[in-house]
Amino acid sequence: MRRVSRSSSFLTGALSAVVLLSVAGCGGGGQSDASGEGTSPSPSKSKASPTGSPSTAQGPLSEQQARAALLAEGNLPSGWKHADLDDTTVAGDAPDDLSTKNRDCKKLIDALGGDLDKHEARTDGSRDYRKSADGPYLSSEVASYDQAKGAKRALGTFKSVSKSCKKVTTRNNAVTIDWKVSQLKRKTGADSAGVRLRGKAEGGPGNGKQLTLDLVLSRVKQSTTGLALLTTGKGDDKLSADLAKEAAKRLKAVAKGRTPTPTVPPEKGD
Repeated sequence: MRRVSRSSSFLTGALSAVVLLSVAGCGGGGQSDASGEGTSPSPSKSKASPTGSPSTAQGPLSEQQARAALLAEGNLPSGWKHADLDDTTVAGDAPDDLSTKNRDCKKLIDALGGDLDKHEARTDGSRDYRKSADGPYLSSEVASYDQAKGAKRALGTFKSVSKSCKKVTTRNNAVTIDWKVSQLKRKTGADSAGVRLRGKAEGGPGNGKQLTLDLVLSRVKQSTTGLALLTTGKGDDKLSADLAKEAAKRLKAVAKGRTPTPTVPPEKGD
């Protein structure tokens, strides 16, 4: 499900390094238990720092801007680290890469990264995190469209599918999960929507474990920011809501021509 545009070129990575490393980052956040259950401390708050002209971004975000808007390690509770989640989670894959044959429900995942059929975003970015090898796991997504109607369409599709998709089955790397879909009860901010998937893993390292996958999508002008939080047990709706609000703040800062802190470092090898 990941698109080629999510792997930045050497030139893009170099430019990203110049922009992002020019602003000092800051860490923070409280402690959260490894299961992802219960109440988690609020993530650290980001601050917007000027980078050149603070004028509002025109047109779709650049690859560098999309990356800058992603959640940074310092936005998460202590203990969370950046990680390559491909083929490593208890669900068999990264939370934003879970696949299903149900084309309608699949749009919930596709909308997070701007990958809707015939309505793909112009630019996008993504970054994955985990608390430990056993989770919880987080995928942060940003997508930017040529016009505001593209972002509105993505959020509108997400909202409509979250109401019509009641059950969905995912299969990845010998792991099968039958999910039941419901709305997130905790508010995630203005112009946003959240949905919760809950099911039991069959096969793989998480065999027999109850899993919860929270999906949240928020819109800021012609861009969206989404997150997928995968936990064992009943989930952590407070953490989902807090991170969704923080992600929206970061996207708003970028849309105003600023770089939020803490910053997202360039990918290794760039």
